[in-house]
Amino acid sequence: MEKLIAAKELAARGETHLIGRGKAVPLALVDWIIMVALDGMSWTGQLEIQRDLIVLIQNRLGGIQGKYYRNSELHERKQNALFIAGQMLARGEKTGIRQLARLLGVEASSVSRWFEKGEFERESQRYASWFDDNGSLKPLLHRK
Repeated sequence: MEKLIAAKELAARGETHLIGRGKAVPLALVDWIIMVALDGMSWTGQLEIQRDLIVLIQNRLGGIQGKYYRNSELHERKQNALFIAGQMLARGEKTGIRQLARLLGVEASSVSRWFEKGEFERESQRYASWFDDNGSLKPLLHRK
């Protein structure tokens, strides 16, 4: 596992020909090892997967925080930001990216990247309609 991580870091820094230079294991070999391990477990009826094999499979499938995890995380952060902004707007408070970033404990540039141009303002107004003047959620039947 350490060698796979090290090879990934070397490749990210722009190094090439890692396998030929003996600095990385071919991924096809790693995949073959996974297949043999799973096949062996299947043949012996022992279907308890060892932690090392789980970590190896997770790494080959994109890691524990792969693409879908990151997309889900981004969606949740956007929703939280809009919920807070909508609540603030409903109470008559001014809200902006910088203030929101401080409340969320992230950089303003991060919050800016979460939204397309005009999306934050438009969606904040939509979320604001979910709250009354005190910032409490309205009953579902009274939301726009």
